[in-house]
Amino acid sequence: MRFLILVTYSLALTAFAPTARAAEPARELVVQLSPLAVGAPGFRLTHAGAVPAAARARFASLGVRATRVMAERLAISPGGLPEAYGFHPERIVLVEAPDAALATSALAALVNDPLVDWAEHNVTRSVALARYGAARSPARATSLDTLPSDPYVRDGRQWPLRNLGPAGPMGGIAGADIHALEAWRTSVGSNAIKLAVADTGIDPSHPELGGTMPDGSGRIVDSLNVTDDPDGSVTDLYGHGTPVAGVMAARTNDGAHFAPTSGVAGVCGGDGAANAGCRIVPIKIAPGHSGEASSFDIARAFLHAADVGARALNLSFAGDAPSRAERMALTYAITKGCIPVCASGNSGFDFPTLALFPAAYAHDGLAISVGASDASDQRTAFSSYPESLDLLAPGLEVWTTFMTYPSFFGASYPGYVPASGTSFAAPHVAGAVGLLAAVRPDLADTDFQHVIRESADDVGAPGFDAPTAYGRLNLERMLQKVSPEIGVWHDEIPADSFTVEGEGLLKVGERGPGTMARWFGSHWSTRLAAYGTASIPDSFLTVTGVWLRVAGTMAARGDFSMPWFAPNAEVTRHDARSATFRGFLYRVMTDSCDVCDDRYVPLAPSNVRFGFTVMGKVDRPPLLEILSIRPGDQGAPGDPFQVRYAVTDPDTVTWVTFDFEPASGGSVRLGEFRPGVIGAPMTVPCLGPTATPGQLCVTAHDESGHTDQTSQRVPYTILGGPCSAPLAAFRAGPSPFASTLDVYAPGAGEVRVHDATGRVVRRMATSGGDVHWDGRDDRGTAAGAGIYWVRFTGTAGEATKRVVKLGR
Repeated sequence: MRFLILVTYSLALTAFAPTARAAEPARELVVQLSPLAVGAPGFRLTHAGAVPAAARARFASLGVRATRVMAERLAISPGGLPEAYGFHPERIVLVEAPDAALATSALAALVNDPLVDWAEHNVTRSVALARYGAARSPARATSLDTLPSDPYVRDGRQWPLRNLGPAGPMGGIAGADIHALEAWRTSVGSNAIKLAVADTGIDPSHPELGGTMPDGSGRIVDSLNVTDDPDGSVTDLYGHGTPVAGVMAARTNDGAHFAPTSGVAGVCGGDGAANAGCRIVPIKIAPGHSGEASSFDIARAFLHAADVGARALNLSFAGDAPSRAERMALTYAITKGCIPVCASGNSGFDFPTLALFPAAYAHDGLAISVGASDASDQRTAFSSYPESLDLLAPGLEVWTTFMTYPSFFGASYPGYVPASGTSFAAPHVAGAVGLLAAVRPDLADTDFQHVIRESADDVGAPGFDAPTAYGRLNLERMLQKVSPEIGVWHDEIPADSFTVEGEGLLKVGERGPGTMARWFGSHWSTRLAAYGTASIPDSFLTVTGVWLRVAGTMAARGDFSMPWFAPNAEVTRHDARSATFRGFLYRVMTDSCDVCDDRYVPLAPSNVRFGFTVMGKVDRPPLLEILSIRPGDQGAPGDPFQVRYAVTDPDTVTWVTFDFEPASGGSVRLGEFRPGVIGAPMTVPCLGPTATPGQLCVTAHDESGHTDQTSQRVPYTILGGPCSAPLAAFRAGPSPFASTLDVYAPGAGEVRVHDATGRVVRRMATSGGDVHWDGRDDRGTAAGAGIYWVRFTGTAGEATKRVVKLGR
């Protein structure tokens, strides 16, 4: 019998549910009908009775019958995935055979049938009770700066959020937690963010999960039972989905419930005030009181979550067999902005590196795979660590929500329960996606996988290691990694060069999109490396990360193995100015070809593309506001005046300049100040005997100088008056000088220092009077010895003086 590994968890009492059994061989098949079967373009199966007659007859000839369709009760977005993926949920049907043997023989016939694109077994994913350990006793992001009022956070029982170490009831190491309190000072989620949980259902009446939002709408939204349950309810009868949802998004800072000393917080649970945290989208994938779900229903769950706008879907189910329907639904979800978060599995005792699905698809960038850690920052013994593992999160004795009613099996707890398993590690990360999405809605696709795992705390051997992958989830560092000065750029480019890199036996394991159906099997092939180089915009001051995204990438791995179509490429190099990517394709060695592009697997060279993300510190324009000058104000020559302003910048504002721009044209520099100078004191210049209308221009410059600045303008008039300061009053001395040059400006304007080549070394704004040059250039570097020219340009005219500087 096929071996099945189950995502396991334990609750406080062992008499909770019967031990989960391995699934029987599948009697059901998932079949995608071909265009030939459905006929007209745009055809959509809405129920099993709508299956075209030709397909029904073919099924009957094989002894199977259509029972359900994937699109039933789903609002699948038009367009879906690009055609290259070959995924069409609107024509996928579930068929059933009387027994497993007949299902297997029908599958063998259907995979080669012209009425069928592809077919596979409907495989099982399960949760099960693990008797590991016992419980111990007792749309705008906002922040939470105080210790939340939830009792189990305060007393230390919720160690994943606040680990008190030996001083707390759970023991362990103080600080070995996900740093939630620190992260909540930046983000507690948002009422506009939806997080989905595909599981055994939810208790909608639990005060930590349900209820209303501050605007009066429900917190639980877009509920759907994707199984064949007659009543269509999402009510949790098993007791797994409710605890999972609580870890992810139980209300935070909302005090006690059920008893004065009981109450938990969720990762994305809000602040207890105007922000009630992320909304919850419960999707029931396990029928009735079962703890098992099929890949068909899991695929439907991912489609639904993506189409209702959920930013993450938590799946704490797993099994040992891959599923094309499930994999394609994950791809559909992630490319539409819904991030799959999956438990890695609990096979650690016996088969620790066994790949379980769908978490194993994290290897292809289609999910985030999460293992479990304990209160001492160790990987738990039950936690799997296959190649696809991304990181760990707390998964041992995690206090969370339980139903307010007994389970089908008689388990009854007072609203809360301690639970263990990777089932409860994963929702910590799903909640983390909610915190990230609230502050950085520009993140997409594999951005979440990279940001979350690459900000984890290293808890195993130094660096990446197999048992702990990138480490344990750290919410604080995760949010710091995408702080406001960090920019995100998404783009895609075509391959621009190709090189031949060896020959080998290409193995195509699935009749997939492109030319995979034609070259299904094994063929001797030439491997071609495809390269593309992207120029990074000048707005990036530094680059902190570059990676490929699933969306927009059309290339394959270079290991001569294609078990299925999985877009893949790598970053071979990057710096602050460019990034180079490499992917592969194969040219089958054949004597002839009807269309020679058909020799390339999985697609022709002209179709190779790289979708990517660049993150780094960007040169953002400052934010500037003029506070004290009102439109229409005016000033007389010689009058002192001050301009109060407010300026902020994600980078650093280095100086603020003030100019008067006459309506007739030109500009007069009034002053230049470092940020923080109170009021910017200046003198109104004399521009002539008559009034000069124009506007006052205030400009804030950041550390990148004139390439990044923001200006604000206010209508302003300088009144007429006698301009008595003669140009001959311009002075610059002593000469030669060693450290400071004293300059007298005869009026408002600008003093510039030029070196012997004519290059401007220093600019100094003046409203008239004394100006001092400290012998340094605009960057603060000491200018060398030599001849310099000091030039005044302003209201009194223009004049130049020659000076000599001695030494540095």
